Amino acid sequence: MTKITPLVEQLRGLSRPERRSRVEELARTEFRTALLMSEGEEVPLDQNYFDLGLTSLRVTEIKQRLEAQLGCAIDTAVLFAAPTLGRLVEYLQNEILPKLTGESTAWDGRGASTVPAGRKALVTDMLNDLYKD
Repeated sequence: MTKITPLVEQLRGLSRPERRSRVEELARTEFRTALLMSEGEEVPLDQNYFDLGLTSLRVTEIKQRLEAQLGCAIDTAVLFAAPTLGRLVEYLQNEILPKLTGESTAWDGRGASTVPAGRKALVTDMLNDLYKD
């Protein structure tokens, strides 16, 4: 499921930092709505959103709304493996948006990376060999 939505068209015209800000704003708005927060209240980037009161059902609903706006699938595991808004925004910025905008980056689930996937795999293999028992 990948389609060009009005949001994707807008994102394509933005720089990488502007895209991140726009996606963060989008995600914050969805989480704020799900948490019944007012527009002035901030959703923390680094706090577990289940600790904020979200249920797995509400998170799944947020996922579906984000997918509809972005026109592509979001990996459910990302939402539950590291359940913070910051991690979700990183995933969207580094895994989803490059596919939608044509930008090429790799993401390992621990944070942003601009290392090409092939080089990243090579470095990972070298480190694994270095630290073998």
